[in-house]
Parts: sequence; C-alpha cells; structure tokens
Amino acid sequence: MAKSSESTEKKLSLSAKVRLASEGKGLTRFNLRQFASKKVAHIEVCQKLVELSDKNDGYPIGNLVYFAVGKNAHRTHVYEDGYKKIDEKKAKTILSWLKLFAKHNGNPKLMRNADVAHLLCHYYDKVSQSTDDFKKVLEAYAPCDKVENYKSLATAMHIA
Repeated sequence: MAKSSESTEKKLSLSAKVRLASEGKGLTRFNLRQFASKKVAHIEVCQKLVELSDKNDGYPIGNLVYFAVGKNAHRTHVYEDGYKKIDEKKAKTILSWLKLFAKHNGNPKLMRNADVAHLLCHYYDKVSQSTDDFKKVLEAYAPCDKVENYKSLATAMHIA
C-alpha cells in the first residue's frame, strides 16, 4: 500500500521541507487561489533560508529559522501556516557572530551549537546589534572547548 504524500511530508525534517518549498514543491496546502500570495511569500523565505544555509557551510536550517524567521519557526504548525518574512540582516549578523565565536574558541563545531545561537540572538535583541560591541564581549570572554548550556555560557560571557 502506497503512503500518501501528506504522511510522507510530515516525516521530512524541517530542513528537507524548506529545501523542497524553495523549489515550489511540497506545498499542497497552498494550492487554492486564495493562498497564492501566502505561497509566494513562503517560497521566497524558504529560498533565502536555503541560500543562507548553503553560503554558511550548510548551517542547520532548523537553527537558522530560529533567528531568521522567528523563535517558534521550527514548529511544524508555524511552517505549515507559511513563513511570511525573514530578517536577513539579523540572520547574517548572527551567522557572522557564530563564526567569530567558534574562531575565538578554536572549535569550528561551536558555530552550529543551538545554545550559542540562542544566546547571540538574546544579545542581538536585548543588548546590541553592533559587531564591534560583540567583539568586545568576546575579547573579555575566556575561550572554552565546549558549551555546557545556555545559562552557563550567558554567565561566562556576562550577557544575561
């Protein structure tokens, strides 16, 4: 018995769904005429997400949507409702800060750490959007080889 495309679509990762949507595929719920503009916006956002991910060594889209689209954008119902907009400036800034953080700590894997991304989003939203200000925070932060959790990192960096 063949599986329905709807059940197959639900089993896909968010990254796979976004990549399909960037090609205009897997969007059956937007096929009605009244959803045409919503579909176009969703496809455009997904295309930008894929572009940002690919330009940053395949940065995980599941993490990327958190700071590029919205804090709950990784949730299935939010994706299925359609992404409306993307904050490219914030996304590019956070990605550049993640690179700086990983380089500062001498561990390229830290660029993909969700706790680090979460803390940098907090810094961006509540403290400063300036890369120069962030670099000053990094200068005062003693490098580490791994991040235990968000709270310990925030304390160590004197951010939260």
